[in-house]
Amino acid sequence: MPDTVAPPKDAIEPAAERRASLDQALASTRLEGHVPTPEFLADCEDYIAGRVTREEAMARSTARALAAERAADAA
Repeated sequence: MPDTVAPPKDAIEPAAERRASLDQALASTRLEGHVPTPEFLADCEDYIAGRVTREEAMARSTARALAAERAADAA
């Protein structure tokens, strides 16, 4: 029986599509006044290049946000 498990979307979505999707999302958030950090943008580039999955990029952002929150709470 053939393997019917589909590969993750990240594995089949071309880099150009990942770039276009992220450009649209970033444009939308910038219209709302959000300024993305250099670290976040680096994670986006890693995702676009296929070096990390969407989940890994999101986990990096979450880890940074939690670390910043803990630091603020400790201050």
